[in-house]
Parts: sequence; structure tokens; C-alpha cells
Amino acid sequence: MLHSKKLIISFVIAANLIVALVYLYVDSLSSSHNRNSSHQNQQQQRPPPYEQQHGLPQVGKGLVPRPTFDPNERYLAYLPHSGFHNQRITLENALLLASYLNRTLLVPPVFLGPATEWRPFDILLRRLLLQTKRGLDHCGRIDKGDPLPAECLNYYSWTTVEWDFFYDMEKINKVQPWKYRPDHSFAWMEAHLGIDRHKDVHIVYDQAHYDYQIYDNPKSTYPLNLKRYLRKLELKELSDRTERVLHMGSLFATGRVLAELPEHKAFQQYLRRSMILSTPILTKTSNAIVDKLGGLGSFVGLHLRVGDGMFVQPAPENIENMFKSLVNITGIDPIPNYQTLPASIPGDSAAAGDNNNNNNNNNNRNRFGPERLDDTQCRARKSEGGRYTTIYIATDGVYPRRNILFRKLFDHFPCIFTLDDFSDHLAELKDMKNYDGVGLSKDLIPMVDAVVSAKGSHFFGTPKSTFS
Repeated sequence: MLHSKKLIISFVIAANLIVALVYLYVDSLSSSHNRNSSHQNQQQQRPPPYEQQHGLPQVGKGLVPRPTFDPNERYLAYLPHSGFHNQRITLENALLLASYLNRTLLVPPVFLGPATEWRPFDILLRRLLLQTKRGLDHCGRIDKGDPLPAECLNYYSWTTVEWDFFYDMEKINKVQPWKYRPDHSFAWMEAHLGIDRHKDVHIVYDQAHYDYQIYDNPKSTYPLNLKRYLRKLELKELSDRTERVLHMGSLFATGRVLAELPEHKAFQQYLRRSMILSTPILTKTSNAIVDKLGGLGSFVGLHLRVGDGMFVQPAPENIENMFKSLVNITGIDPIPNYQTLPASIPGDSAAAGDNNNNNNNNNNRNRFGPERLDDTQCRARKSEGGRYTTIYIATDGVYPRRNILFRKLFDHFPCIFTLDDFSDHLAELKDMKNYDGVGLSKDLIPMVDAVVSAKGSHFFGTPKSTFS
């Protein structure tokens, strides 16, 4: 009897559970139907997607759109190297060559940092591929003063910017098409240009720094400079290539790509007028300094490169040649029997004695303690000209006023200025950082120097310097 009661109770409980589960199931079906009906009503009321309204291809939610490309478009690529000014010259040559060949130029970013030296194609390409900050985002978030992990030790030594940071590249694009190439890999070409690296790319290998010079005129009589270049490369040899990508190595050197034909010369001049530094902060800062100097065209600009490489040894000769040029345009009489001597310490008796011994020549009194005028005084004496001519020196020399190399210039001209005299105008530049947190001042401040010196009535540069 007890056993029968237990069976009955178990049966009742089981039946109740089944009824409850069936009810929940039916209810869920009803709710789902209501939600779907509501969602459908909302979709009917919602306007169609923007892409659908404007006839654009639609992209599924969470998907990255595939790059679009013209399968018939042909490209020119190259490998950059060296410092900023060398990269700028290379870009000009590349734009010229792309124009001659009717190809779109693939433009890599500007590298700002320790210069990457030229190497043969394969080696230089590998170095550029290894020059990356992928996976190093955390380096830029480390607080100042905190120790850097090993992978971040070189993080702040370099950065990259696009060329339109410096130049009006959109203006150039209207005449010569170009496309930004943030990655030097062939994988990037395959993904973004639809290139097959094995059949669509022809590489012009260079085995020397100045392997070839490219001739645009098939009837050219211009002699090949055998002291620099190994061979002549005719334009037809390149224009006959049918591959979608013509990949050069280095295109650096002024005159590397000749522009002898009239239409090519005209385009070269257009590029040079277009490739003028136009970064707003550079323009703002340089204009403020030029105003201090008396305005556009009211001073003489010099560029004296003395601090590195092949410019150290010829520095005294270059400065002497510039001094002679200044004498010619100012008409001053150089100090007789001038000898460069160290600057005196204020109050030094030897300096006073020397001044007394040379009082017959007003300029000689400046040999030990050169007359020094500020920009206001120089502007006031501007009309006098001569030794009061305002001169601006752009230089990589450290502390020019204390540098013995510059002593002769300062002894003869009291209105010489350098960037050190306008440090209060550089505060904004010194605080400027790139997207990765790397400061840009070490690269931008020398550019201010270049822009200011170029805005004088005359300009004298250092031979063989790409900065000049």
C-alpha cells in the first residue's frame, strides 16, 4: 500500500513538470514570434542603408572592406634612404620618372631619425621591412622617467610622417598621380593593389650607390659623369616594361633623372615650385623670425654646414669664400692683416691694450670684442648697409658665436644672427609630437633654419650639401 502511494506521488510530480515545460516552450515561441514581428515592423519603418541609397557596395557588419583597385593601373616604386633632404631629392626624381613612364608613383613615408644608409636592393629592402613599430604601441604609453623594456629602447629615436605633412601633395597629385605606400612589403602590394609579386613586378637592381643615370632624351648629347655613375639607363628600356609594378632601388642624387626634353623640364620646374615647405607651424615660426630680421628680402642668408662627414675639412675654405661674397655685395673694407683670434673675456686688459693700439682703424677695435647689435638696432641702421647689413646664418655648428670658424664673420658684421638668437620663437616646435609620441623638434627646427635663410635677398649655400 505504501509502495503504491509513492508511485502515485511520483507520477503526479512528473506530470506537473511536463506540463510546466510545455507551457514554457509554447510561451517562448509566442514571444519569439512577437519579437520578430516587431523587428520586421521596425525594419520596414527604418530607411535603407546609406550605401544602398547611393548605389555603393555594402559591407557586412564587422567586416573590413576589401581594397578596390584598377587591374590595369601601373605603378612605379622605389626604396628611400638617408636623411630628409636626400629623401626629398629622391621623391622629386621618382615623380619625374613616374611622369615620363605614365605610372602612378607609390610614395613611402618620410623617415625622421638616424639615417638609413644606401645598400644594394635586397639588403636595403630588408632593412626597411625591419624598420617598424608594429606591436610596440605600449612603448608610447610608458610614463616619462620609467625604465623602458628592451623592445622600446629605440622607440623614441625615430618616427615617420607622410609627405603631405611638409608639401602640398594634393596639388602634385592633380598633375602626377601618386598613392601612399605605408609598407614596403610585396604582401602589401598584393593586398592593396592586386599585384602578383611573381609575375607583376620587375625590379631594376642597383649594385652601387650611383649605379645608373636615367636619360629622358634619346638624342641626348649630355655626357655621362663616369666619376659618379656606372652606366646610362635609357628611358625606353624602362618604358618597354609591361609589368604592373616597376620597382627601382635608390633614385637619390640631384640630376639622377635627367629632364632635357622641354615638357620634362617644365614638369621639373613645376615640382620644384610645388615642393616648398608648407607645414603651418614651420611657416608661422619662420615668418616670425624673418619679421625680426626686417622682413622678406631684407637680409642675406647663409648656410654653413660644418659639423659632419665630408663638410668638416673644407669648412674654413667654405667660410672664407662666403666672406668674400659678403664683401662683394656689402662693399666693406676687410680689416687689414686680419687674424682670427679667440674672443676676449670682458674687462680683459689685453683686449683694452689691443684696442688702443688699433684706434686708427674703427673696425680693428672689434677684433677681440666684436660690436654686437640686436635686431631692433640693426633694423634702425638698415639704410646704412655695408657692415650693418643684416645676415642670417643657418648652420649645424654648435654655439656659432663661440665657434672660432665663424669669428671672422662676426668680427666684420655686427648684424649677424643665428637661430640661437630667436629661441623664444621655438617653444611651440619643441613641444610638438608625432602620433606615436615621438618629438619632432630635432627634425623641424633645422627646417626653420633652412626656410629663414632662403627668404633673404641673397643666399649662399655650402657646396655639395643637400640642405643648401
